[in-house]
Amino acid sequence: MTNKAKEAASSLARALDILALFTMDTPLLTAEDIASRLGYTRSTAYRYIKELSGAGLIAAATGAAYSLGPRIVELERMLALTDPLYRAGAAVLAGQECDNHALLLHNLYQDKVLCIYKVGPDVLQHGDQQVVILRARGIPFSLFQGAASLAMLAYLSPHRIRQTYLRNELAIKQAGLGQNWDEFRRKMSTIRRTGYATSRGQITPMVMGVAVPILLPGDQRLVGSLASTHLSAAMPPENEAECARGLHALAASIAQEYLNVAQ
Repeated sequence: MTNKAKEAASSLARALDILALFTMDTPLLTAEDIASRLGYTRSTAYRYIKELSGAGLIAAATGAAYSLGPRIVELERMLALTDPLYRAGAAVLAGQECDNHALLLHNLYQDKVLCIYKVGPDVLQHGDQQVVILRARGIPFSLFQGAASLAMLAYLSPHRIRQTYLRNELAIKQAGLGQNWDEFRRKMSTIRRTGYATSRGQITPMVMGVAVPILLPGDQRLVGSLASTHLSAAMPPENEAECARGLHALAASIAQEYLNVAQ
């Protein structure tokens, strides 16, 4: 890569860092906010703001503040129309009946796992218990917590698993996935042997999940994970394997449909 190309790649990464600053807690940001949070000079912050505004990715809001721009909505719609995993998941899952449980399709970027498609209720009920599912569409979660995340983590390439561990050793320890590399590697091997991952109460109290990887036929490339979310009281441990078998069948259908729509 030439120096000019490296500089362009670095500039793109810095611009994307600005987009990552927008959250529910900070929906509006000024140039001064951006400069102080990212350590940019004011002139650098204004340059990136101008570029992002021109692309429609941020927009002037009130006063000197900016919000996310309308181009985000356009891109979200385009993803729903063109992303092979989204399209395959929608085709397979749309007709599924979810009686007091939800099916959630997930994708991975960096070390985050994101629900991109969901079928089923937002609130689970068991007797007098009503619990809102927190793992909703569009909310990123850690790669190290929750069944949907672990079902993908264990099926990453050996090299990527190793690099992920080296970058996130403390977070992996805190998640209870191992105090050292050997323990972590054994836990990942156990998930692969079992064929599915489970978690209880890690994301939402009183809620458990069972999840399986979505692997393409042939090269077995990982493209996502599929999770089923239940109230813990309604899914005893002895029923988890049966739930996983159903998920594997759906995941296989999604993987085949993925190939069909990607052609």
